[in-house]
Amino acid sequence: MIFLDIDGVLVPEKKFAETKNKFLTAEDYLKFDADCLLNFENILRRYPDVLVVISSSWREVVKIEVLKNLFSSDIGNRILGFTPFIDVRFLDNCEYIRYQEVLEFLKQNNAVNIPWVAIDDLSYHYPSDINIVVTDAYCGFNETAALALDSYLQE
Repeated sequence: MIFLDIDGVLVPEKKFAETKNKFLTAEDYLKFDADCLLNFENILRRYPDVLVVISSSWREVVKIEVLKNLFSSDIGNRILGFTPFIDVRFLDNCEYIRYQEVLEFLKQNNAVNIPWVAIDDLSYHYPSDINIVVTDAYCGFNETAALALDSYLQE
């Protein structure tokens, strides 16, 4: 199972640097970088049983159906949903919030023993002993990240 962030992964910062002086519409924001998406989807196609859960802040503003449609249909169909939100009352006591959300998703879905890997541009969302592909936020999910993900999924 993959827990996928989006900003800095499929939407690299270079997208906004390249469009600095251009007016961006809402549709411009709801597009993944073509190269990042291709790298990600090509790896997933090698592992047809691997499912994806979105751990990104996009889950706050984009419906799951809209998000699935940003992927090729064969990959979009493998997206299970979103990680749950941690109750705001516990945020001050929570280190590694995304990690806690992943654990809660696994618990809610009776999947605590399923191997998983996170893909995020911010390593501090997870403890150092967790399987995580850390992307360069500016470049996103490039060939280096693809090789790292492939390595985790082979195990």
